[in-house]
Amino acid sequence: MNTPNLQKPWTTLDAVNLYGLDRWARGFFSVTENGNISVNTRARSGDRVKFDLADLISQADSPSQSPPMILRFPGIIRQRIQQISAAFTQAINEFDYGGTYRFIYPIKVNQHAEVIDAVLNRRNELPLGLEAGSKAELLTVVARADNETRILCNGFKDEESIELAFLADLIGKDITIVIEKPRDIELIIKIAQRFKNRPKLGVRTKLGWKGAGRWSSTNGIKSKFGLNTTELLEAVELLREADLLQHLHLLHFHPGSQISDVRLIKTALIEVTRNYARLVELGVNLTTLDVGGGLAIDYTGNQDRSSSSMNYTLQEYANDVVYYIQMVCDQAGIPHPEIYSESGRAAVAHHSVLIVPVFGTSERPREKLEKDEQAELDSTDPDLQPIRELQIALGEVDKQLAGEKLAGERDSISHRILSEAYHDSQQAMDSVLQLFVNGHLTLVQRSIAERLYWRLCYRIRSVLNVLDFVPGDLQQLRDHLADTYFANFSVFQSLPDFWALDQLFPIVPVHRLNERPSRRGVIGDITCDSDGQIDSFLGAEQEQQKSLPLHEFEEGQNYWLGVFLIGAYQEALSDDHNMLGKFNTLIVDAENADQLETRNLAGSDLQEVIEHVNHDFPQLREQFLLACQNCNCDSEMQKHAIEFFESMSKNYTYLSAQ
Repeated sequence: MNTPNLQKPWTTLDAVNLYGLDRWARGFFSVTENGNISVNTRARSGDRVKFDLADLISQADSPSQSPPMILRFPGIIRQRIQQISAAFTQAINEFDYGGTYRFIYPIKVNQHAEVIDAVLNRRNELPLGLEAGSKAELLTVVARADNETRILCNGFKDEESIELAFLADLIGKDITIVIEKPRDIELIIKIAQRFKNRPKLGVRTKLGWKGAGRWSSTNGIKSKFGLNTTELLEAVELLREADLLQHLHLLHFHPGSQISDVRLIKTALIEVTRNYARLVELGVNLTTLDVGGGLAIDYTGNQDRSSSSMNYTLQEYANDVVYYIQMVCDQAGIPHPEIYSESGRAAVAHHSVLIVPVFGTSERPREKLEKDEQAELDSTDPDLQPIRELQIALGEVDKQLAGEKLAGERDSISHRILSEAYHDSQQAMDSVLQLFVNGHLTLVQRSIAERLYWRLCYRIRSVLNVLDFVPGDLQQLRDHLADTYFANFSVFQSLPDFWALDQLFPIVPVHRLNERPSRRGVIGDITCDSDGQIDSFLGAEQEQQKSLPLHEFEEGQNYWLGVFLIGAYQEALSDDHNMLGKFNTLIVDAENADQLETRNLAGSDLQEVIEHVNHDFPQLREQFLLACQNCNCDSEMQKHAIEFFESMSKNYTYLSAQ
């Protein structure tokens, strides 16, 4: 690891390099001259705006505003959508592509109202759409989207879901029901018999191609979503027989999430476009190809194929999507389709920052020996020899550091002598433990040995960053001695992907970056679970580290850490993934064999989980009511749509039993 030279004054540029902001921040985050993290975004007007994170936190004037907290920056979402759309526009122009592009936001990535507000803010400037994958999401989307915003109804469906989609189409919403399972076709045909209108249809296909990475199970032949080749052909015939085939305009596939290797994307694009072309040759009037998600975020900034990185750029991704779709369509002699992509992670990951306050640290004792304890070492007792060896090793280390001070040069320190002293101390401690277990040392004598050992270790650690070469054992010592910085948050609630999937997130102090970090630490949360800590971090170079450079914690002084790039999935998973909420619960008990007692606890209803992520449900109801009143359908159907919307909001979030 390259570390700043201690002979030179510390600068904020050193902090940028140490924490990797130049690699992962993508221009959204920087360091000010006073050592604070600055957020660089754009206002709705397009003007660039900067926010000082430490100043924002310091302005909190009530407990409800103080950290731990999420800081959310909608301007970054608007800017990211603009960047994604611009990349596709550039590719379309470069390759003379005959179709257009539309960004679709899958709200499962982050369903909070302010996130969707930021997405829809661009609808007057860019072609946009929203994707819903559950009933609560669909209820939200059909109310929030105007008639120009495309809606995709994905995921598992029941009659209620599909009927709402028909009603949304009836009142003027631009909605597409995506067929994910053969049963969807049965329900669509059944409900179509009650309506004169016919919504647009899409179909999701399974590919033979199998992806890679953490989410590879979401694609391939064994994927739980999509139709295989035989089912796809059967679907075409069923829709043709029901006089619905002319409404099938979209083919969809999902290559997975956070695909770090661009070659995997290319392979999938060729296969799905072949499917598209063959369906067109069969007389299916397809006009749209939805390439799903997969566009990765480079959490580490390493630009490689590791699961927390990506080996391609946004522009390369857009170029590949456009190029390979065009290539296959040209070979088949068919028009180029409109392209949808559902790059939700790429759109929202950067926009929110988790701020966690540190309230204490755990450091190993490093106090000097008392006089009476020192006297014990003057004894000729042979059992105390390992403790005397620890004292000798510590003396060698102290001589090295004292010599450096006299010479005024850090290169006067010998890493060989430090390594030898460390190895001697390890051997001595092994002997101490054995003597203690066999009853030859007292508890006080063992304590003396431990304090000598830890003092030696900390003295060695204090100069590791300035050695020309750090042996492997001493590198491990640095992490072994890492302090625990206790922070006021829960890993499980706030960073579920770190806990469950080893996803790396950039973590940086949001202030004091004009000071040289003097400690290394891991971050422990306030839960009572032993794995409630963060002990894997981005390194100054490409390696992953087991501890993070941090500043000395000072009691009574604020020390805030920022966890960055958490805007995608972390809140959605910790709140209610897909807005599904709580399960219904049945409690069964008995006083005796003849007296069975049961108690039912209702799970979440749709309105509850919608409001849980800050949507104003009465306002959603009013928006849907206005859409109904402005549609070109008879009053009886308007009334039915309004009543259906209202009654559905009181229903259970999970699918109805059929």
